[in-house]
Amino acid sequence: MSKTISRRNFLKLAAATGTGAVLAACGTQPTATPVAPISSQFTGTLRVLGLPGAPVQPANDLLTAGFTSRYPGMQVKYEYIQGTYDEQLYTAAAAGTLADVFFCADLYVVPFAAHGVTLDLKPAAESDPTVKLDDVFPNMLGLSTFNNKIIMFPSGLDVVVMYYNRTLLKQAGVGDPPDTWTWDDYAANMQKVTALAKDAQGNPQYWGMSNGAWSWWATVYPWIVGYGGDIVDSTNKKSTWSDPKTLGGLKAYANLWTTAKVAQPMGLDVGGDAFTLGRAATTFTIQAARPGYRDAIKDKFDFDVQLVPKMPNGKHETGMGTWGMSVYSKSKQIDAAFQYLKGLISPNIQRILAKQMVVVPLNKSVTSDPTWMDGIPTPPKNLMAFVKAADDAILPYMNYPGACGSFYSGIVSKAYSDALEAVLRGKSTPEEAFPGADKTIQDCLDQQK
Repeated sequence: MSKTISRRNFLKLAAATGTGAVLAACGTQPTATPVAPISSQFTGTLRVLGLPGAPVQPANDLLTAGFTSRYPGMQVKYEYIQGTYDEQLYTAAAAGTLADVFFCADLYVVPFAAHGVTLDLKPAAESDPTVKLDDVFPNMLGLSTFNNKIIMFPSGLDVVVMYYNRTLLKQAGVGDPPDTWTWDDYAANMQKVTALAKDAQGNPQYWGMSNGAWSWWATVYPWIVGYGGDIVDSTNKKSTWSDPKTLGGLKAYANLWTTAKVAQPMGLDVGGDAFTLGRAATTFTIQAARPGYRDAIKDKFDFDVQLVPKMPNGKHETGMGTWGMSVYSKSKQIDAAFQYLKGLISPNIQRILAKQMVVVPLNKSVTSDPTWMDGIPTPPKNLMAFVKAADDAILPYMNYPGACGSFYSGIVSKAYSDALEAVLRGKSTPEEAFPGADKTIQDCLDQQK
């Protein structure tokens, strides 16, 4: 969006004329979606529980502008939780005082649904002709669905890609990574980076990969899937972190530290993030990192993004996740809440958020038109990598019993991350470390029978 349009004027314009006019002001032509007529159908106050600041608040500002312009009898009241979000949300839900619409995310989809906190959005979406579920990338809807119920509307297309330091790679004699690279190609080229400079003890001063995301499920689980393994069997009752195929993927991942030695050593403090400091040639994360990287890197070096390298199964296996918004199942304003929330997945709102660098659009109709990228600051320039990455993106496994935790927390998270850390630090092999993780997780699974 043009810097001459202030946030206040932007919201005034959105409320007064609808999102189509805002897009025209941004230099992008909207799709031929009619603006809903003003209605007195709803009156009162809609409570929205969110997180302050970007990226959540800008999205809710847009939703509010569109909602109150269509329903002038409604007011929107923002609320915020400080502290442990899920615990306070459960408490409010149990007391019947939870906000009508509230912040959600992929890690909350299953537990919120299991506790009966969230409304199934699917029936209302399928009966509303202005909502086009088939226009939303299936993986993003999959991330938002539990037991065939849509628990939240996702905010954008958040898939892990490879950010790379073009300047450092050029110094190492490596060109821009193509989307045909395998992980073997990656390791071989990153060894050229580690060879650039050594200290007196022969330790590299630059690395191929930063270690900032070493235990993140979205960078670990794809290796398991890419080697044909998984973390539970088909019954979802047996933990398989030590299955031979699973171990094959974990070993290949660990080799970046232990054999190829292209990853930043565990525990090595370089005074900040190795990638933004120019000490690591690549890092792996989602599109939301773009503004922060631009601010931190400034003119220190040039960077861009590319699909993650291919796994042995021939796919660019990578993780995906996103935040979104849900409707409280016991809201007294359910119909109004849905009308507020449905705008989040609308093409017009998605285009505006894309111009603000808040999201990569999750609508197929938007990303198929290259004008969605017009005017977005660079680097990175290869914005379509964020879209193409969705083709091979995988969802986190979220069917562990609540008492056992998940990829994000609890027994499961600690068991696998402790085992992985021991391997990456060279204290154990995967064959030695992960049977223990399996036992810990299996003991918890057995207790839930």
